[in-house]
Amino acid sequence: MGATATLTTKAATVQPGGETSCEIRVRNSGTVVDQFTLEVLGDAAGWAIVEPSTLSLFPGAEATARIRFKPPRVSSIQAKAIPFAVRVRSREDARASMVEEGVVEVGAFQDTFAELIPRTSRGSISARAQLALDNRGNTRLNARLTAADPDRKLNFTISPPGLVAEPGAATFARVRLSPRQRFLLGPIRTLPYKVFVHQDGQPPLAVDGAMIQQGLLPAWLIPAAVGLIALSALLLILWLTFFQQAIKSAAVAAVASPVASAQAAAKSAQSAASSAAGGGTQSGAAGGGSSLQAQRIDPTTGSNPAFQPKKADGSPAELKLTDLIFENPNANSGTLTLVKLAAPGDTSGDKILLKLRLENFRDLDFHFVTPIDVAKGEKLSLQCAPAVSGGACDAAVLVSGNLQ
Repeated sequence: MGATATLTTKAATVQPGGETSCEIRVRNSGTVVDQFTLEVLGDAAGWAIVEPSTLSLFPGAEATARIRFKPPRVSSIQAKAIPFAVRVRSREDARASMVEEGVVEVGAFQDTFAELIPRTSRGSISARAQLALDNRGNTRLNARLTAADPDRKLNFTISPPGLVAEPGAATFARVRLSPRQRFLLGPIRTLPYKVFVHQDGQPPLAVDGAMIQQGLLPAWLIPAAVGLIALSALLLILWLTFFQQAIKSAAVAAVASPVASAQAAAKSAQSAASSAAGGGTQSGAAGGGSSLQAQRIDPTTGSNPAFQPKKADGSPAELKLTDLIFENPNANSGTLTLVKLAAPGDTSGDKILLKLRLENFRDLDFHFVTPIDVAKGEKLSLQCAPAVSGGACDAAVLVSGNLQ
């Protein structure tokens, strides 16, 4: 009993995400009717299909099966020649099996993703950011980095100026920003810029960023100086009106006491003079203000499915939302939606505040000059939908603002 097998093509070429095939011819060299099972071995077994996977042959008969190679477009399947083997196993005689070998050449593809962390940097003399470069292709990435701003108001220092990343790996570079002109006081200035990732045979990949330039003197300096001058003036007025008069009164009393004693001794026939005493003053102050509240919403733990602003006593409160910080630490793929849930009895329904693609960020900040109103009874909910059914989604958001 036994079989012979021959691959019609010993070498095949396929692109990731595409398909190619070859045929294997099996002959029953035994003396009885036999059934043969065909199986692909090696690194290509996970994305190879044999059709049909079993052949029933009479003695001396032969048949052909097709082997289809369909490698997915992922970085784990690298661009190289991958050997494979097809094992033909006899049902009648398990020892009478054979293996036919071949090679499938997987083509190369490039998929590069880059982002600046943080996307918006602050500083008066300089600012810093970090460029994260992910190689999602199946070949080694060699990239050269440059930067430019449209108004030529910034100087750039990138270290290192070039990056190398293996398939499926990430690498980082530091970006230092220095404004060419500085100012002491005044409103902040927003300076946009781009970092370019240059790869051989590919158009440059541009990553947007911005620097918020602040004055050399902090904004609180002038109010603090005005407050210090006002306090000095108040102390001077108190000195001239109250403390100086109190010192003068104490000095007069100290001189008048021995004079009165001498007059009393000279006039022994007269009655002793009586003395008088004075009182004091009281003062008080009160103040108040709004409170700051911050809360992390993490849909993966189930502990914070929705966030409702509350006062210290637990009653609902109105929130002026000013800051949102989104986190995607593991670079998940899918859709992230921040929803404002309507209060009970509100017929207007839920409102979507933001809808983001997880592929576009790992850390993302939003700061609002005009705050978003979250009325009493309304809640904030973070909803995460993975790109693949059953995929991971561990993004979260930190919300903060002022309770009214």
